[in-house]
Amino acid sequence: MSDLAPFELHDTDHGDLFGAFLAVHAMPGAVLLLHTTVGCKFKTQQNLVDHDWARPSHHDRIWTGVDDARLISGSGRRLVEFATTWYERRRPDVFFVATNAAIELSAFDVEAAVEDLRARLPCPVVLLKAPGWAGGLGRGYRRVVEAVAGLIDWRPEPDPASVAIAGYLFDRFEMDHAANLGEVRRLLAAIGAKVPAVLLGGEGLPRLAEAARAASILVLPHAHASLPALAAASGRRCVATDLPVGLHGTSRFLRAAGGAAGVPPEKVEAAIDRELSRAVPTIGRVEGRLRGLAAAVCLDTPLAAAVTAHLAEIGVRVPLVVLTDGGEADETAYRETLARHGCPAAPGRVIAGASHDRTIEAMRETWRAEPFRVAFGSSFQLRAGTGRWGLVQMGYPCAEKHWIYPVPWMGFNGAVALVQRMLDAAGQVA
Repeated sequence: MSDLAPFELHDTDHGDLFGAFLAVHAMPGAVLLLHTTVGCKFKTQQNLVDHDWARPSHHDRIWTGVDDARLISGSGRRLVEFATTWYERRRPDVFFVATNAAIELSAFDVEAAVEDLRARLPCPVVLLKAPGWAGGLGRGYRRVVEAVAGLIDWRPEPDPASVAIAGYLFDRFEMDHAANLGEVRRLLAAIGAKVPAVLLGGEGLPRLAEAARAASILVLPHAHASLPALAAASGRRCVATDLPVGLHGTSRFLRAAGGAAGVPPEKVEAAIDRELSRAVPTIGRVEGRLRGLAAAVCLDTPLAAAVTAHLAEIGVRVPLVVLTDGGEADETAYRETLARHGCPAAPGRVIAGASHDRTIEAMRETWRAEPFRVAFGSSFQLRAGTGRWGLVQMGYPCAEKHWIYPVPWMGFNGAVALVQRMLDAAGQVA
């Protein structure tokens, strides 16, 4: 019997097109023009509408509507007319033009049309081919980050004490992301480093252009694959870092940032000590509650590694980890991250790139063999554990978890907040 596993649906079964849409959503003033056939306009936004209650995602997307006749005769003229009209209506800071498989296989005049648009419009026009048979959410997001870096004027003299951040996976304008970015900026200010811009952090192109003031760029894991492109575009020193999650992870991030900004190591260590002297006793108050607690982790590779390392440092067992980022799930990268965090052996069972159904099956199998009270995952894992385990909802999408009050999961404050959320989830299980 044939193995149908490659055709099963994954939690993040998206192509470059959705990743690009997510990134453009993170940039007010940007517009994604879908030069695509029928259907793509809905597929790119359905989950994001439920995920982000703060900013309507469909405002960022327009659609040319390429029908059969235009596929045969050419759609370039339609693209030029549509984009020109919509520029007058919206006056965007930047136009991203995305194509799908049908356009790539049949319409051969798109690149010429984009060149025409670049001559006609006063804003940048970026072509992102997203045929659908390769790539994914992460790559599509990175392609927009790389394109933005290419639009920035990096000629100004940088400030040695300034560091930009690239690869923050900003997916909604709710207060969890505001809290994360506020916490990271607070900690970097505590060591004397400035952050002129975050690529991407919910700001438009004019604000993102302030990244040119930075002498170095801290590249988070979701953009590690873009590090060479970012270095080439910016001419700046690019430093790969892990996510600032947990006590040890945040400390390592600050040391890397301090090194990039030329901050004396003793100043960085003093700031870390101050933060730990506050966070560690707070977590220590519930040490007895944490001892013996078990949790499953179902998140994308970088976030899964960061959360697992944090759980290990506070004494929580992790019997199962599912890396949910589809084709980009990387068990080797996951284990290497744990090793950098001082966890030489990955706890429990690790599954990379399982389909949604197989993820749920693995969670239930693990729970029967070694019951866990908490799982970290997205909306896709919410209903699978009803009555079995509580869920700390993280990642994308979080359709049932929304934030109107700032609660981070990054930084030292985020480390304490994750413990709080985990105890709340565990308390929901009888």
